[in-house]
Amino acid sequence: MKNIKLISLFIVLIISFLGLNLNAQTKAPEPKSGFSLTKKIIQNHLIYPKEALDKKGGKITVFYDVDRDGNASNYRVENAFDEQCAEEAIRLVKMIEWNPALQGGKPAAYKDDYTVEFSPKSYKKAEEKNPRLMLPEQNHPAQKSNNIYDIKELHQAPKPYFANPQVTMAAYLRTNLQFPDQAKQFEIQGTVKLNFVIETDGRASNIIVENSVGGGCDNEAIRLIQNLVWTPGVKNDSLVRTRTTQDITFQIGERNYHDGNSY
Repeated sequence: MKNIKLISLFIVLIISFLGLNLNAQTKAPEPKSGFSLTKKIIQNHLIYPKEALDKKGGKITVFYDVDRDGNASNYRVENAFDEQCAEEAIRLVKMIEWNPALQGGKPAAYKDDYTVEFSPKSYKKAEEKNPRLMLPEQNHPAQKSNNIYDIKELHQAPKPYFANPQVTMAAYLRTNLQFPDQAKQFEIQGTVKLNFVIETDGRASNIIVENSVGGGCDNEAIRLIQNLVWTPGVKNDSLVRTRTTQDITFQIGERNYHDGNSY
């Protein structure tokens, strides 16, 4: 009986020790969009410096500090194979919104880093295969601060930009939406709501799914938004970062797709 009590006490002590150890662990900051999507967003925004395209590429690590509220600051690069690429890496990493680090389950300050890869070969190949639509030169400079504004704070709201001015957002979605196979199979439909930031370069970042439909619809909605270019929001004669939302509806219609519904 005495041995059983000792064993029980030993087990309790081990469990308590493990619990304390787990609570003491620190969880590093994470992008609000998640690491996988953030990597794609970074690639979508990357503009390779022309002078560096004929040089060998490489990786550049950007260091920064993230406070308890998830705000990042003090961006810096300690070693870089190219100074212009280092500047571009900092520009890209500055776009990322962070969930703060957790120490014992509570928000904590953290010194972090993010690595951006520069591959001239991959960049050239991607641009040749599918050249990105670029905004025409804007009449206003980009605001130097990294502030993000709501649409109601702006003097001019962002608008989707299309090479053909006759194209509307509704027409773009109708023409380019690809109904996911899984959603077809299980007849999943609904409205995906995305929350994101329109950067001063006209592309979306920090994409978060506020209302999920599933069946591949979330990923398709994200793809559609990533492929869009916007004229940026304007405040006090400067281009600014703008937070906005977009609903994208996946609707099967009256007929089942087995009966010929084209979606």
